[in-house]
Amino acid sequence: MIIKEKVDVKDDRLIDGLTPVVKMMSQIECSKEPDVTIDFSETRFVSPVFALSLIVYLTRSGKQITFTNIPEYLDRIGLSDGGIKPDTMRQTEFMAELEKYASKSYIPIIDFAAGRNSDAKEAVSSIVENIIIQQLSIQSNVANGLKYMIDEILDNITEHSDSDRGYIFAQAYSTKGFLDVCIADRGVSLLGSYEKLPENEISSDMEAIKAANRGLSSKNLPDAENRGFGIRTSKQMLNKD
Repeated sequence: MIIKEKVDVKDDRLIDGLTPVVKMMSQIECSKEPDVTIDFSETRFVSPVFALSLIVYLTRSGKQITFTNIPEYLDRIGLSDGGIKPDTMRQTEFMAELEKYASKSYIPIIDFAAGRNSDAKEAVSSIVENIIIQQLSIQSNVANGLKYMIDEILDNITEHSDSDRGYIFAQAYSTKGFLDVCIADRGVSLLGSYEKLPENEISSDMEAIKAANRGLSSKNLPDAENRGFGIRTSKQMLNKD
């Protein structure tokens, strides 16, 4: 089976990155063939949410999927090989690799170990944050907010998702005045986190999203009342002028 979609994500709306990748996923799911080729000859530009959604899906599809006619940009960001894996190199090598992107408008896809006992998350968050700040010459107050949000989301992956891998990819759009950062995992989802609680009453993904936005923690701990506000606080920081 060959999939060939025209992809040229130019807008900052999340749906514009999700629509083409969902179409690809649907075609793969509907196919009974074990081997699938995705032809990128009609692809011009993709957003971080497109790239990471596709990568995470491919790791769980159970099919043999290959890429062909990959544009230069997709090759540069690491879509063809799954990105940089910091746990396969020394931290100094990882730092040196990302320093190559200090003058770019993006950081490549990073595929990092996300287990609770992994120390990769701290290195990834620190190095990625510093490179983004360096790229965009971000003021200190904005930089602190950016660091907080990235750290909170990465903490959610290691603490809640039960995922063995995490992914991060960022692209800056200087002419449009925004930074697009996507962080993903292949774990149990928000709903899955709440379902692990012994007295859970949340039964849908939408209820789980609303609960997370209210600050309801999925950590069944004695101090849970002091937890769970990372998503809500990050949302407030993003929406505040």
